[in-house]
Amino acid sequence: MHADACRNTICFMRPVINQSRYLLLDRQEVLARMKEKSTILIVDDSELNRTILADILGDEYNFIEAENGARAIELLRAHTDIDLILLDMVMPEMNGFDVLTAMNNNRQIEDIPVVMISAENGIEHIERAYDLGVIDYISRPFDCMVVRRRVVNALILAAKQKRLMRLAAEQIYEKEKISDLMINIFSHIVEFRNGESGPHVLHIRTITEVLLNRLVQKTDRYSLTQEDIQLISSASALHDIGKVSIPDEIINKPGKLTKEEFEIMKSHTTVGADILHDLPFSNEEPLLKTAYEIARWHHERYDGRGYPDGLTGEEIPIAAQVVSVADVYDALTSVRCYKSAYDHETALRMIVNGECGTFNPLLLECLLDASLQIRERLREANEGYMHSTAHTQQLSTEMMLKQATPQVGRSIQALETERIKTDFFAKQSCGIQFDYDAATRTISVTDHTDTLPFGSRLYDAADTEKFTIFSKDDLHRLENALYVTTRDAPDVSMPITLRFPENGWEHEYMLAARALWSSDAKPRYLGAVGQFREMQTDIMLPEMALPDSGAVTGRQLAASMEGMSRIFDVVRLVDPKRGEILQLNADGTFSDRVLPCSPVWNHGKRCSRCISRRCMEEKTRMSKLELTDECAYQLISRYLLVDGRECVLELGSRLSDSVWVTSGGRQFRLDASHGEDFYLDPVTGAYGRRYLEDQQPELEKAEALAVIDIDNFKEINDEYGHLAGDAVLRHVANVILSRVNIADTLVRYGGDEFVLLLSHIPAEKFRSTLERIRGAVYTTEIPQYENIHPTVSIGGVYQAHPLVEAIRRADKLMYWAKQKRNDVQT
Repeated sequence: MHADACRNTICFMRPVINQSRYLLLDRQEVLARMKEKSTILIVDDSELNRTILADILGDEYNFIEAENGARAIELLRAHTDIDLILLDMVMPEMNGFDVLTAMNNNRQIEDIPVVMISAENGIEHIERAYDLGVIDYISRPFDCMVVRRRVVNALILAAKQKRLMRLAAEQIYEKEKISDLMINIFSHIVEFRNGESGPHVLHIRTITEVLLNRLVQKTDRYSLTQEDIQLISSASALHDIGKVSIPDEIINKPGKLTKEEFEIMKSHTTVGADILHDLPFSNEEPLLKTAYEIARWHHERYDGRGYPDGLTGEEIPIAAQVVSVADVYDALTSVRCYKSAYDHETALRMIVNGECGTFNPLLLECLLDASLQIRERLREANEGYMHSTAHTQQLSTEMMLKQATPQVGRSIQALETERIKTDFFAKQSCGIQFDYDAATRTISVTDHTDTLPFGSRLYDAADTEKFTIFSKDDLHRLENALYVTTRDAPDVSMPITLRFPENGWEHEYMLAARALWSSDAKPRYLGAVGQFREMQTDIMLPEMALPDSGAVTGRQLAASMEGMSRIFDVVRLVDPKRGEILQLNADGTFSDRVLPCSPVWNHGKRCSRCISRRCMEEKTRMSKLELTDECAYQLISRYLLVDGRECVLELGSRLSDSVWVTSGGRQFRLDASHGEDFYLDPVTGAYGRRYLEDQQPELEKAEALAVIDIDNFKEINDEYGHLAGDAVLRHVANVILSRVNIADTLVRYGGDEFVLLLSHIPAEKFRSTLERIRGAVYTTEIPQYENIHPTVSIGGVYQAHPLVEAIRRADKLMYWAKQKRNDVQT
């Protein structure tokens, strides 16, 4: 076949390997493996061109075809077994250069041999191809045998590389497994003497690894590789090796040690270092050097008040610093012969508050960031998970993810990403799903419910003009929420409106999404998957027979409201900006007579969390539970444009005295006769935590959030009694509520901790509002308890979503504020 039938140019790209190492491989074995049929992806918008290329190469290969660049990206994500790509340059939607750019972003270009096809022979195209990694450029007409030979050579190189990496991984795995086993046996023998044995060693290694992984995500200061992390984690098992020299009567003493006994106990650091130093191996051996640092200095403190050498700050090796934090946490949360165990939250508070000495502030941040992961990993370890096996498997995985092992690494990363996606979707019901690729900024939306105007569609999120399925505000909130996730806390939940303007279709959903992160030492954000769920409750009200646009005449609305009054207990038209009820005459014109809108709920003042005001601002529809002193209502608010006048239609249905409501996957009985008692905290009058959980979709839209904690509250209770403690709680709640807007929400989150959600507050006023609250709590007197002057520590975040993540971040800032007491951190 003459190549002029297809006016294109072919160029090759393949990974470079040290060819001297090929001597390690059996060429016949490589060729035999290739006979299993390699998979080639042909990307060309011309079906004729795709057929010609397949004919040239013959039936020795499996072929996958893509008609454009966007489809090629989808196939690259879906298939991990692609061995070669034949890529056209000029295509609609995404051209060949766009595909190569995306492959560079995904690091696929490092390991997939690519043949680029183009009818362009200009020098600028050739230079650009070389810039993107091309190492050869062949113009038509060409000899078909040459093309086949070069394809075979590229595939042989890839097969040899795979075999090299497999052999290296197997050797690493076996070597590390043996090393881990010997270290664990030795450390278990050491710990057996003081009853800490296996769990303590396992806990230290687990916590050390988690903290180090979080540390490299936060900073480049320590230049730690994944191998360094595994080395430090392994060496941490020997941190207490010096305890072999401590007498049993001291090491297992149930009571407090005397001064002399404590000095003997402290010597385990220097003895352990001497044991490791005197081993008949080179002191520069990385494992021994790290183990020495940990054994000698894991009781040093950042302020110089540790032992044995009184090192300060960064004089303490980072390995010893991390193991020090891990050792203290495990000591606090484990039973010892001299103490019972503290719970997770108490241990964190004690460490952050400096009750166990001063630690590197950056490591304390890592501890708080990874606290949930630490608790989960320790739970898994205690249930019998083989941590040492996980270590060696992770090390070999990390080796294969490096640049030197691209093909295997790509497969592992892709398989892991697919596993995460499958796990996520398996926990969701089949509905409307999306898959976002951060490298190409493409979103694939798939409908399994026949709800949308189409079944499946691919969108370019980078094209702001054409990307309209989310509003700009919703897209901004979603991107912010996903970017602040981590590999260990990847889930996001928030209300969002799905829109298809070209079809006139729009609907509000609750979005459950999971961010996808790479398995690198410094995880890269890969994208996200998500599921759109209906925002449902078990209390269903009839739909309003009004046009979707909300534009109606007064006469139409008057007739509709008359019919609705037979269904709903409350039917009214309001102007929420002015707090007035609007009345329509029989002919549909507005009456001059207006009434205040709040008395119907027995508030006597403007409503807290007025959804009608937000409906008018956002021109939408919302619903909530409205609680009065005597009963509860399910309330729907709907924006309308009545003869050109903006207003809101409110429909309320009174709940029966025994209504079952589903929330968060559980059922509870709403007793309407209790009114606000259902949600209000009886001590403070603020909302209780259940309100935060049940109304989360609505509260997600808060502009800002703060976590407020009363300082030294336990001491107040102990010294003055619980009645005084209750008075302090009421005092703090009243001060907060008196200094925020009525639409803001205060929740007693638990104990002496409050969560404040601010609906509409400018960024420049956020901190000053929190400072006013802090100052007022201290300066305002408490009736009958004039001698008590409580203070609060406040952590605040602005425009942080989702709600769970905002609370976590604000809670961490509050911990920092508590170190100073009576402080605000934002």
